[in-house]
Formats: sequence, C-alpha cells, structure tokens
Amino acid sequence: MAANYETLPGDIVRLVGGKQNIKGLTHCMTRLRFDLADYSKANTDVLSKTAGVLKVINSGSQYQVVIGNKVESVYEAIMEQTGGPGGGMVEDATSEDKAVGSEKKSGIINRLMDTISGVLAPTLHVLAAAGIIKGLIALTLTLGWVSDTSGLYMLLYSIGDGFYYFLPIILGFTAARKFKMNEILGAAIGATLVYPSMVNIASNLAVSGTVFAGTAFEMSYYNTFLGIPIVMPGSGYTSSVIPIIIAVYVAAKLEKALKKSLPAAIRGILTPVIVLLVTVVFTYLVIGPVSMGICGVIAMFVTFLYNIPVIGGIVAGALIGGGFGILVMFGLHWVIISLGLSTIAVQGFDYMLACGSIGPMIGMAQGIAICIAAARHKNQKVMDLALPGTLSQICGVGEPLMYSVLIPLKKELYLNILSGCVGGAVLGLLGTRIYMFGGSGLFSFPNFVSAASGTTDLIKYCIGVAAGCIFAFAAELVIYNNDKAKKLL
Repeated sequence: MAANYETLPGDIVRLVGGKQNIKGLTHCMTRLRFDLADYSKANTDVLSKTAGVLKVINSGSQYQVVIGNKVESVYEAIMEQTGGPGGGMVEDATSEDKAVGSEKKSGIINRLMDTISGVLAPTLHVLAAAGIIKGLIALTLTLGWVSDTSGLYMLLYSIGDGFYYFLPIILGFTAARKFKMNEILGAAIGATLVYPSMVNIASNLAVSGTVFAGTAFEMSYYNTFLGIPIVMPGSGYTSSVIPIIIAVYVAAKLEKALKKSLPAAIRGILTPVIVLLVTVVFTYLVIGPVSMGICGVIAMFVTFLYNIPVIGGIVAGALIGGGFGILVMFGLHWVIISLGLSTIAVQGFDYMLACGSIGPMIGMAQGIAICIAAARHKNQKVMDLALPGTLSQICGVGEPLMYSVLIPLKKELYLNILSGCVGGAVLGLLGTRIYMFGGSGLFSFPNFVSAASGTTDLIKYCIGVAAGCIFAFAAELVIYNNDKAKKLL
C-alpha cells in the first residue's frame, strides 16, 4: 500500500498519543524523534504498520519514527498541525501526563545516545554540505587545478572549513536547545572556545611549563589562570565536539539554579554573567583538558590497534565496517561520529569513520543486485521497495533499504553485515584514514583527500569499497530467493 504523505503527519500525531502527548520533536535525515509525556499512550503496533512508516523505535528516552527521505516534509507538516516551533518544543503536555512520563526511567546509555543525537542531528545536513565542499576543494588543490593563494580557493575553502572551525559555536546553540537553556548563551560559550587569542596561544606565547612530565599524557601549557595551568590542544578547541556539549550541560544546570535562587530584579543581568564566568573558566581548566585527554587516549588505542602487524587493522576494520550499519539502526552511531570528529580535531584524521563510511556503498551495490534479481523475476513489489532504497543509499541514507528489504529478508541483512566486514577489513589492513566527516555514499570520496597525503587514502578507500561492493553484488545475486521475497515483502 502506497503511503499518503498528506494524511501521514496527522496519523502519526494521533498514533503517538495526540499533540498533548508531544513534549518535543526534532528530526534527523530519516527519523522523527519524539519526546513524549507518556510513552504508553503511543500505539506502536498500529503506527509501525502505517504506510509510509518504515519502523518505530522506542529507545526509552526517545520515540523514533523512521520515515526515510520524506522525513523533513512530514516533520514540517506535524509542526504546522501542532503549532510547535521548528526543532524545539511543541504544545506543553498536561501536568498529569508529565507525572506519568516522569515515571519512565531510561538508562545512562539511552540518555547518552539521546543527548549526542539531539545535539548533532540538527547540524547533519549542513555538516555534510560543508564537508563535501571542503573535500572537493582539497581534491582540486591536490590535483593542481587551483592554487591555495587564489581567490577561488580561499573563498570556497572558507565555506567548507568555516563550519568545522566554528563548530563549537553551532553545537553550543544546539546543545543549549537540547538542555533547554538560553541558546545564545550556549553559542557564547562555544565562541570562547574558538576565540583567536586562545586558539593561537601556542604560537603567540612561550611554553610556561609541563604537566604529567615523563608520561604518555605529557602536555605543555602556555599560560595560567590564578596559578592554575591552562592546558589545551595546540590548535585550541576548533572543530571539537565533546568539550562544548559537556560545558553547555554544566551551564544549563547552573542557569537553572541561578534562576531559582537570584532575586527577580537582578536575575536577568547576573544569570548570564555568572554562567559565562563559571562555565568558561571551568571548561578551560577542567572540562576541556579531561574530555580531549579521553579522546586522545581513544585515538591512541585505535592507532595502537591498527599498528599491530596485519591482524590489528583487519579485525578493527571488519568490526566497524560490518557493525556500523547496525549501530545506525539503534542510533548508537552518534557515539562513533562524535569520537571520530574529536579524533580528527586532535590528530587531523581518524580510522574509525573511514571504515564506517563504507556502509552506504555496500548497500548501494547490494540494492542494485536486488533490483536486477527482482526485475529478472518480474517481482514489481520488491522493485518498488528496493529501487528508492538504493537511490537513498547513493546519497548515504541507509535506513529505507535496511528496514524495507534487508531486515525482512534476513539473509540480505546478514550479507550486508558480512560485506561491510570484508570492505572494512581491507580498509583496516591498508590503514585508511579519513580527514573530515562530510558527504556520504557517492559523496564520501573527497573525505579521504588531504593536503599532506594527497590522494593516497582516497585510493585505499576505493580499493576497500571495490572489495566490499563486488562481494555484496555477487553474493546477492546468488542468495536472492524470489519465492521467499514474495512471502516476506
């Protein structure tokens, strides 16, 4: 049954318990993400069978409705119907609903996933667009088509690199929205992390001292705050992710406490003053060094694993390449993405995202094979499901094909995981590095170009993609069972 996208938004609102049950709503590339007052009011069984809905996922702290490529138009229609602001809160739930909803507890993992996805998801489209532009202009520079002193290069590179450079400001805004604090205050905290004088502190000042001397965590500092060393990465916190999220979380708690305790006459002025002073100082002295230190340890561990002769890279690459699609299904991929972005900010490249990037290409090859097999058997229903899912894979969106074809057929899902393992193992063996998180699918290739290494990692990525895609395509033509597809789809 074809989806009616004119009635679908109203059906979704009704089946999640009505607009009075919706506390908040955001969306990512394929999913509506509801914050419900009472999760028991949602009719998940009926909603999951509604035409146009690929899957419903109740993570405990977020109610996700997988739509696919039409998600943005459905989201906007729901916002129009409920009267809620885009990306934020819709009409408040009743006090009775809030009491019921507050009883529902969620684990720390669910809350972590919800937080990271809620902060990063609003930036995803622009993040990808900036990455594509940055990757393409880096590729033209590597190929000698432009000069790094030309106006063309400088202007276009500012478009791509500017978003990543000032990412803490943008994430400060989205994190503040997620934690329900003043959004401009969140952006202001992010701005302090990319302030030029602090970013360039290593080049402007001489080394004042060293902490953790003689250990793997040895770090130099260039200035102090009341005698306390200001320890930070050499390039500051540009492009970083974790420090600003933690900083805004702390700021949100502080702002809430101040609004309750300060007299009304001075609350409006003193609250942002105190929040900025306390949060920024605490971020530079504690949050930043600790969070970036943890990211650095993770990067060191992954690098160590990849440096184990032969087997290290193969095992790590196979696990990430094969498992990344499964992580996407459960929303757990945001942890890998945030760690990958942080690793790129620390050392300029990342191994994990390199292997995870292969998923959409594997899905595209497998989807093409399914379409060919279905056309050969004149199975129009499979074609109707597989063709749009395959087109989505080309643009890096995997859920439509995953939920509509691969999961129902089961063997196809196992093949997808195995093919990701094959391609990821090759990428791991070659030690393939990714230099930015930009486009996905066919737009992912520029992510593997850098001024330092040129196209070396791009060639490695092409080899890994070829290995995984050829395996997926050939094996799919062998295992496809049209009789089984007729029964299950």
